[in-house]
Amino acid sequence: MPNITYVLIAALLAGLLSLMVAIILIRDAKSAQYLVRFGTPFAAGVLLMAAFRDLLPHGVEDYGIGTLNATLSAIILFFLIEKGFGNFHHHHEEHLGSTNSNTAQGWLFLIGDLFHNTIDGIALGTAFLINISTGMIATIALVSHDIPLEVGEFGIQLRSGFTKRQIIIRNLVSSSTILIGATIAFQFGETIEVTIGYLYGAIAGFFIYIALSDIVPTIHSSENKRFGPQTAFLMIGLVFGFIVASLAHSYIDLAH
Repeated sequence: MPNITYVLIAALLAGLLSLMVAIILIRDAKSAQYLVRFGTPFAAGVLLMAAFRDLLPHGVEDYGIGTLNATLSAIILFFLIEKGFGNFHHHHEEHLGSTNSNTAQGWLFLIGDLFHNTIDGIALGTAFLINISTGMIATIALVSHDIPLEVGEFGIQLRSGFTKRQIIIRNLVSSSTILIGATIAFQFGETIEVTIGYLYGAIAGFFIYIALSDIVPTIHSSENKRFGPQTAFLMIGLVFGFIVASLAHSYIDLAH
């Protein structure tokens, strides 16, 4: 069982790296557009491969059908959460080029980001409860997803009338909820009897839901060609996710 240090480092990396990239790239609107457009399909590939190459096979092999039940339950749960709180993790790349000032919209996305980061943190903390390699894979998958998301939301808040200083401070506070969620999930999971198979399934369901309910439909709606560059980046993300999953488990196996 990994100690809390791994969780803290991973959570800080996920939050601060996403925010740093957003701050750098938002200076160049064209680069930000490219990252959101092509980074999100790449993230979908990483998330899907992490779920189907790492989490579900290991969960089913070791813990049986309960893992799949947890996956379905997680997908339904996140669907209900999103219905209740609004579209809290959508990228809205079409808004990056908007010049409309709408402070209420900026606050709405900031609140959604707080909730989204908390969920990310919980997923990250529970991934490290399984083992270090699964935690590493979850970290890479979430960072791949959060960087273009952060850029998109940074742009939305900027065009909603917030200053860059206000956005940076508020997004730092928002990013801290990743650390809070991860720490609570890890510490709470260690103090009670948790069926690891359910954790495998729940994290897999979270990854699958984000990829298939959010990112893939965006590819369908925004890509003019039948098989365009966004589809290609989805495939690249799948390959990258496969390599990461294989290397992470090989490294841990050798270490043991």
